Amino acid sequence: MSRPRAVQSALFNAGVVLCLSATLALAGESAASLTSAGIPANCANFAAKVSSSEGNFGSVNQAGCLGAFQFCPGTFERYYSGSAQSFLNDPSAQVAAWTRYQQNEWSKAQSNGMTSLIGQQVCYGGRCATVDQSAILMACQFGCGPRGKLANYAAGGDCNARNVKDGNGVSVCSYLIRGAGYDASCFTGDQSAVCQQSPAGPGDFPTSTGIAANPPTPSTASIIVNPTDV
Repeated sequence: MSRPRAVQSALFNAGVVLCLSATLALAGESAASLTSAGIPANCANFAAKVSSSEGNFGSVNQAGCLGAFQFCPGTFERYYSGSAQSFLNDPSAQVAAWTRYQQNEWSKAQSNGMTSLIGQQVCYGGRCATVDQSAILMACQFGCGPRGKLANYAAGGDCNARNVKDGNGVSVCSYLIRGAGYDASCFTGDQSAVCQQSPAGPGDFPTSTGIAANPPTPSTASIIVNPTDV
């Protein structure tokens, strides 16, 4: 896909080098940096996982895809109205754009039946995972359309089928597994199945409810840790 003139011009005028090293392009942003840019803390680990295979806030690839989540020409213009360079310079804008993008992808996943995979086990390449919300969103990088790789997997259930792999032979199943187990409720609007308990203070958890307030007796505990075990 060719880059729109506006993006090409902005990148050229900014002196941005398109041929960045693979190391830089795939460095990714940390959960802490993404939280600082506006990602809710409970979803920051998922965002960092996505960014780790995309880029950092200043990344530009050979196709002109921009930032920590690699907004490519066509998609970039739908989610950001400014210049390419202003986008690269504004982590908060990148996070806001990606949040809207993820919310839209989740809506597509729901309307196209991808969420029917939730709760199913997927195994590929010697690894297995239970499909959840974050797994679906990660796999939506292959597209959440009715004729995309994820839709093909939902219909056939074969991780090795040709129609579930991209041009490089990467199976959408590898992304389902890679993305499983994270809190993505910031984008889905649903309570994640992943337990995210917020500490009340440094190194502590609320003691008015839950296990801390009502510890099991030795006779009912499934695992007993002795003082010498810690």
